[in-house]
Amino acid sequence: LKRTIGVYDGASIVVGSMIGSGIFIVPTRILEYCNGDMSLSLIIWVLGGIIAMLMALCYCELATLLPESGGSAAYLKVVYGDVLCFIYLWLYLLAANPQSQAVQIIALGDYISNAVKVSTGTCGPESKVLSKLIGLLITLVLLVCNITRVKLSVKIQHVYGIIFLIKLSEMQIIHRDHFFGGFLGFNSKVPTVSLAVFQSLWAYDGFDNITFITEEVKKPKKTLPMIIILSFLFVMGLYVVVNLSYFAVLNQKEMITSSAVAVSFAAKIHPMLTYAVTLGVCLSLIGSINVNLLTMGRLPFVAARLGFMPKILSMIHIQYFSPLPALLFGIILAVAMLVPSNIDILLKAALFMAWAFRSLCALGVLILRWKMKDAKRPYKVYSITALLATLFGFYSTLVPLIFRPQALYVLGVILAAVFYIVYFLMVRGHINMTGVGK
Repeated sequence: LKRTIGVYDGASIVVGSMIGSGIFIVPTRILEYCNGDMSLSLIIWVLGGIIAMLMALCYCELATLLPESGGSAAYLKVVYGDVLCFIYLWLYLLAANPQSQAVQIIALGDYISNAVKVSTGTCGPESKVLSKLIGLLITLVLLVCNITRVKLSVKIQHVYGIIFLIKLSEMQIIHRDHFFGGFLGFNSKVPTVSLAVFQSLWAYDGFDNITFITEEVKKPKKTLPMIIILSFLFVMGLYVVVNLSYFAVLNQKEMITSSAVAVSFAAKIHPMLTYAVTLGVCLSLIGSINVNLLTMGRLPFVAARLGFMPKILSMIHIQYFSPLPALLFGIILAVAMLVPSNIDILLKAALFMAWAFRSLCALGVLILRWKMKDAKRPYKVYSITALLATLFGFYSTLVPLIFRPQALYVLGVILAAVFYIVYFLMVRGHINMTGVGK
């Protein structure tokens, strides 16, 4: 794979990864956890941003210390050994990543369906099957682009990012009476606040996507920290501004009951604005799906190269230079996730798995200070930063498991145990993971 991704390319990938479905589906859920308290909701967004930023800083050190593609998989392998890396790769590729992709597909279809309903004045429940098919059709077009035109998929990210920011600027209309009337005081309990913070992490998810393609980044030791930090600060500020816009126009009840908050926001200002805002939202979601395809196709490639997955997943198309088998593998699993589950369950399950392993990576920063104490670190975080990222990460993971357990959380734990057994069967020669037979 060629080193073709610079600072601007990388920033487009990170910003496109983070600004996906989160800012358009999470605000209503956070406000619901806060019992309609807009001031507390803003605090939650900042707290979630701080936690994710601490984690991003840890990933900067890991990415420059271990400049290999694979992101968390590469770091877990060095810190904890092959077995945890093996479990992570299979859990992420079979569950967390398809769940995440399915959330984006459903959100895209829902927003297009809601925009059509608002513009035509129709009412009644929309067809979930139709919404999913709309999102899936657009995803398949992006899949073909990622298979046949890798450079074009990166350029698409630039265009989507610019147009989305233009459309987002149309949302900055502040009505002070609505906004300041929403401050109700800090009256939520700690578990509820913690669940809201956990929910906000979805909006900041994707900051580590650039580390999946480290081997394709120009001068990664210098470029990666710049990409992650600048992109992250930009997105965090943007989210606060967008929430201020929501609160300025919609009251608590309107936000909590909305299935597509940006469409509701636009429709209340002016019906014609619905089209402009929906276009911005859809471009954002398309950009996020595009980035997910661009980066996640590389993870099975890395796993197969390590001998942890069938060899065919490590193969590159000889004409297009893209990981075709890995991309097809991922999209098939994402389609499977569309069938039985709803967006809220998928979102929480994907977050739970992703942040459990990210917390282990943050802890790995401290472990590597002891295991590789003489290694040169082009970028180094304070030890307290790594410690806080670890503690906040594990706390955010445990809160939903304790207070709002879901079946998919338990399934994730069971799968981890299954893959632990599979790993040792593979090591002892009972399972051949590297070949595909005749």
